[in-house]
Amino acid sequence: MKTIIKNLFLLLTLIYSFSVNAEIIKDIKIKGLQRVEVGVIFDSIPFDIGDDLDSIDSSEIIKFIYKSGQFRDVFVDYEDGVLLVSVSEKPVIASIEFKGNDILQTDKLREGIRQVNLYEGAVFDKQVLSTLEKDLSKSYTSMGRYNVTVQAEFKPLERNRVAIIVNIDEGTLTRISDITINGNTKFSDDDLLGIMELKKTNILSWWEKDDRYSKSSLTADIEKIKSFYLDRGYLNFEILSTNVSISPNKKRLQISIDISEGEKYKFSKISISGELDEFDVDELKKQVVAKENELFSSRKVTETTTELGNYLGNFGYAFANINPISDINEEDKTVSYDFFVTTGNKVYVRNINFIGNSRTKDEVLRREMRQFESSWYDESKVARSKFRLTRLQYFSAVDVDTAQVPGLTDQVDLNVSVTERNTGRVMLGAGVSSAEGLMGSFNVSQANFAGTGNTVALGVSTGSINRTYSLSYTDPYYTDDGVSRGFTVYRRDRNTAKLRGIGTYNTYSYGGGVNFGIPLSETDFLNFGVTLDFTELDLTDRSPTLYKDYCNKALNEGSCNADALEFNVGIKTDTRDNVLVPTEGMLTMYNATLTAPVLDLQYFKLNASSEYYKPLDKNKKYTLKLRGSLGYAQEYGGEDYPFFKNFFMGGVRTVRGYRTSSIGPKYFNSASNRWFTTGGTTSVNLSAELYFPIPGVKDNQAFRLSTFIDAGGVFSDNESLTASDQYQKGEMRYSYGLGVMWNSPFGPLQLSVAEPINDDSTDRVQRFQFGMGSSF
Repeated sequence: MKTIIKNLFLLLTLIYSFSVNAEIIKDIKIKGLQRVEVGVIFDSIPFDIGDDLDSIDSSEIIKFIYKSGQFRDVFVDYEDGVLLVSVSEKPVIASIEFKGNDILQTDKLREGIRQVNLYEGAVFDKQVLSTLEKDLSKSYTSMGRYNVTVQAEFKPLERNRVAIIVNIDEGTLTRISDITINGNTKFSDDDLLGIMELKKTNILSWWEKDDRYSKSSLTADIEKIKSFYLDRGYLNFEILSTNVSISPNKKRLQISIDISEGEKYKFSKISISGELDEFDVDELKKQVVAKENELFSSRKVTETTTELGNYLGNFGYAFANINPISDINEEDKTVSYDFFVTTGNKVYVRNINFIGNSRTKDEVLRREMRQFESSWYDESKVARSKFRLTRLQYFSAVDVDTAQVPGLTDQVDLNVSVTERNTGRVMLGAGVSSAEGLMGSFNVSQANFAGTGNTVALGVSTGSINRTYSLSYTDPYYTDDGVSRGFTVYRRDRNTAKLRGIGTYNTYSYGGGVNFGIPLSETDFLNFGVTLDFTELDLTDRSPTLYKDYCNKALNEGSCNADALEFNVGIKTDTRDNVLVPTEGMLTMYNATLTAPVLDLQYFKLNASSEYYKPLDKNKKYTLKLRGSLGYAQEYGGEDYPFFKNFFMGGVRTVRGYRTSSIGPKYFNSASNRWFTTGGTTSVNLSAELYFPIPGVKDNQAFRLSTFIDAGGVFSDNESLTASDQYQKGEMRYSYGLGVMWNSPFGPLQLSVAEPINDDSTDRVQRFQFGMGSSF
């Protein structure tokens, strides 16, 4: 017992002695702060007043304070219960100045260096300057300037600030002087060099900029060469080596590519296996692009994999896996493929989320979707939904992402990301046309009014022949089923005096109408409407006797009012891949107009037209367009057909090389002592045109060249004309030539140089034609 009490006494004595001798932090003082708040220090140290000093490691204090990134030096001391932290702050960047930069703008440079925490007001770290020099040098080398030099330095300023000066010598362009391909025996150098983006310096390099080396461009070109061979049967093709050498002055660069072509292979057996019980095997086989006994093509293998995946996606298998398994026979130089199908889980769409539509209402996007929520995923419906959203032209980009719902294997969300474009447009300007001369225009339109998808447009266009004032409103979803409704009011004046080759007359029209559109399917549409038109017909002393006789006979003895109540109906089928610049698909339209026998005019008019587009290469740079139209019109009820409603032919929209409206039956006007075109009640127009890119111009959507053959004619069965010896019946006219299309910021521009094939002395030829500021 005495021993226990003795030991306990000794233990209490030691504890008391330790507590008496232990040092406690009574205060913490910070020295050297100028701009940094005291809180930054206290937030960085893991202790507080009253803590035991012996448990604190000063090196840990320094390390924690350095982590804040605000200080250059840190010292820690202890005196009389006070912990003293002395710091030296890093300077702040007061200014950044670039010198010698002409190619890269200063604003772009400032934006770029901000990514490495270099901007005015940031904490300065000297080590960042070397990173800045390397990054700027890489930016210039990516532009083909390998002899660039970048030197960054700083100058201390008062109040612990620095000024950064970046001196840049942009150097000169390093151009590709030669590209050599070694080992090719099956294809020529021109064949292989022609598919590469990089070229040696040539006459168009100043525009194409294709003689400027970059590693990414060379990598892409190597893949193009590899694909070129793999798509032509060379299964074992290899790129052996690639060498890039730069001249000592860094102004010239040479590229050398060594290849091994190998032997040609053919497809042998093509099969499909795996989880196929749910599907029609014959339908699956239709998706196979690769065919037995054809030359091996990696592109066809990829396309087959894609087509099979899309087909399975139509049945709800959004994440089906198609694994092409190859078996190479070296003796026969053949390769067989088995496309092994793993369907995975069948999934349905939980939610459709729209991202990026800050102005456009969700309902405008949702009504275009053909894939619905709470229904099985369908790849074809997703693709169609994306196409319909793009066709609205409200968005510059539309992307659809299929995201699996976390924790669930049978549900996905569709995230539809859109980039909105400005759909409102105000245009005030002028244009020129070979038919109408100078034209003024003022147009205000909003294709997505207040984000509703409705279109409101006000237009004024003036020319020497046509003047138009119009106001229109269209609701594309007047009903939930997609029936559209539109209203239009207008004023149109037409003066044909400057249309040489056509009889002189003037019309002054105003009116309004309502129209409806009914979608019959995804590509078929029915349109119908009614228009009340009031037209005053004005003839002059130079007007043909034929026109004067019409006024006197048909319009009640000289009263030239030509009012009409018109009913219109039309069917349109549109499978084009792009509305503005189509490269594939077809547009077919049938239209009929019939006037009610309640006003001055009693006639009907029928039109049928079709445009067919077919790409001639996989990149759709070359497109064949076939166009045709037929028209027929006739009066009823014993009235004469109004001549100003006739069909006319000629000009940049129909048969190029002939003046606008100059083709057709001709009548000799004794008042003006010249032949003029009367137009007719039957028309035929045919055209074949090949679009191809302009050499040296990369934007195939904005600029296109074409070569064409046009044919067209207008015919009349007017007995009073055909009986006259001063009448020539209508005949088909033909022409061929070259055209240029440019979707300019000022409106579409079309130029054509055409040569008439069978014109005669009464035809009015116009070989060069152009138009800008109006649609063609």
